[in-house]
Amino acid sequence: MKIIAIIPAREGSKRLKHKNVYPLKGIPLVEYTIKAALESKHLSTDNIFINSDFDKVLEIGKRYSLTCIDRPKHLAEDKIWTQEVVNHTDKHLGTLDDEDIIVILQANSPQITSDKIDECIDMLIREKLWQVNTVDSSMINNGAIQVLKRKVRDHKGKVNYNGVVKTNWLDVHTLDDIKELEKLL
Repeated sequence: MKIIAIIPAREGSKRLKHKNVYPLKGIPLVEYTIKAALESKHLSTDNIFINSDFDKVLEIGKRYSLTCIDRPKHLAEDKIWTQEVVNHTDKHLGTLDDEDIIVILQANSPQITSDKIDECIDMLIREKLWQVNTVDSSMINNGAIQVLKRKVRDHKGKVNYNGVVKTNWLDVHTLDDIKELEKLL
């Protein structure tokens, strides 16, 4: 069983220009996610992939010796679902089996920790689940961490065997979110 992590980080953002490289306490948002991923017991420079259409994001990924995948412009538009980016990465790699694990880590979630990444992966493996997502304190999926079996990538119907890991994180979408996180971190 292989485990890979994908950090999707496009250039565009409607509410906060260049959100994924916006500095929080002097560090671009995507770097928080990269550092947490690199501290995971399941992840390393060998299995973390940056998928972006933005040179600044790709440069940051290369600084950390990560494999960077150039995202075509048609997959960087506002209406594109993360799933299409996952599919693009999977197709680019071409080496995953249905039981392999894909970890999706959002670049605009600077509170992601290696402990929560590991908790999600370990839960999926231990409980023989198909998918685990982080949820906020209201039990609403916050999208920060999504761990799934590759077979779920193409699933056309209801996905069973799901788990959740509770977090209380703030995803960055606006300058107000940055200001709030500056108080918390």
